[in-house]
Amino acid sequence: MSAQPKQLMEQLHVLFHPASVAVVGASNDPSKWGFRIFSNILSGRFQGKVYAVNTAVAEVLNMKTYPRVTDIPDKVDLVVIVVPPPAVPQVMRDCAEKKVGGVVVITAGFAEVGGEGERLEREIVDIARSGGIRFVGPNCFGIINPHHKLYSQMPPVFPPPGPFGIISQSGNIIGTISRVLIQRAYGCSKCASIGNQADLAAEDYLEYFAQDPVTKVILCYIEGFKDGARFFRVAKAVSKTKPIILLKAGHTQAGARAAQSHTASLAGSSAVVDAMCKQAGIVRVKSLDELVDVGIAFLRQPLPKGPRVGVVTAGGGWGVLAADACAEAGLEVVTLPDETIKELDSFMPPWWNRGNPVDLVAGTSGDNLFRAVETVLRCPVVDGVIMLGLMPVMNPGQFGRRSEGDERDQVRDAMVAGAAQTIDRLVELSDRYGKPLVIASEPLGFGSQVNRRIAHAVADRNTVVYEMPHQAASVFAKLLQYSKYRQ
Repeated sequence: MSAQPKQLMEQLHVLFHPASVAVVGASNDPSKWGFRIFSNILSGRFQGKVYAVNTAVAEVLNMKTYPRVTDIPDKVDLVVIVVPPPAVPQVMRDCAEKKVGGVVVITAGFAEVGGEGERLEREIVDIARSGGIRFVGPNCFGIINPHHKLYSQMPPVFPPPGPFGIISQSGNIIGTISRVLIQRAYGCSKCASIGNQADLAAEDYLEYFAQDPVTKVILCYIEGFKDGARFFRVAKAVSKTKPIILLKAGHTQAGARAAQSHTASLAGSSAVVDAMCKQAGIVRVKSLDELVDVGIAFLRQPLPKGPRVGVVTAGGGWGVLAADACAEAGLEVVTLPDETIKELDSFMPPWWNRGNPVDLVAGTSGDNLFRAVETVLRCPVVDGVIMLGLMPVMNPGQFGRRSEGDERDQVRDAMVAGAAQTIDRLVELSDRYGKPLVIASEPLGFGSQVNRRIAHAVADRNTVVYEMPHQAASVFAKLLQYSKYRQ
């Protein structure tokens, strides 16, 4: 590693692992962003020192304030700036004088509004560079490192430590992704709301996340590239070791106009982005749901060697929908060979459809479902399996009976344990044959509390149960796309 990238990695490390944080513009007014960010840092139980900087009051949230960063008697690693745009240059000068390690400029009203905002942005960049400071933003929501209990962001969202690194030009998108991950019982390694990218750009965070041991999958929301050539050059190297899932917004004229006014981004040609993603091994998705769906799949699924899919379904309609979705995604719902059909005949009901998708139909449950999945996984012309519907394995008759009090709690416990055991057996089959097994099913529990517990049990196994057949097909196709790049 050359000296410059090494220095950058060290600066980003301080940014995400500060021993002390100061918030300039910290406030007692709950309607102010300075209150929300300062409160979130405290509520997140940051383990280092926290300082409030405010010229108007003596205390913020019962903590002593300092008029300027330079008045803080101790070393300051990270400064979060939440003051009006005209005041930001002087704060940046104070940070340079204090030899602050890194800065997050939350404040908006810079290049994205043009005119004086552009001039102010150039000024703070010049001050930072002359002072050896790297900074996030401006016009951003902040940064998060749950592994370090650092929640220096505006929304009161506190994802637990986890494997997903998030790079986003939109702060509220980070909040959305974090909430979805939390709902699925996952967490984040680090999150960067990068805003206008006046200094640090998306590719800088890519390089850092590539070396970060707790980041396993990188999720990106990008409206426009600061240096497109460098972004794809860095991504091409990173993709060799870690998957990058990209949601590139602004692919329509309306979206491009919105991106320009949101983060001063030039959206660029969608066709060019597609071509570059293919060359760089980036997995491009079209929605936030798909961003998370695909990201989770990369935590443990083996990569398919080809497009040939076997579908095992507990319901005929889901199988038809999955077959359509697979075809539309460029996958092949392959014809099963005679020997595989013969093996399935040995334990399936006489009225089964004898084809692919393999329709389990009424009367097939329990171990026979696992046998069907294993038979199709083992089939030499199948590169992976999509499994639809787990209820036949879960013995729904047992869980559907009326119960009260302690018995109801016992039934719920049994449902959670049954889901965990089912996933364990399916994961073992996938690993045994080295082929992906992507699962979609109706909710396994009855009631939100039980479903949350089941989601945690599934997440503990680094997997997920999707809700719809098309999600499973889309995920399989993205695994294949990345597999081709890695091959």
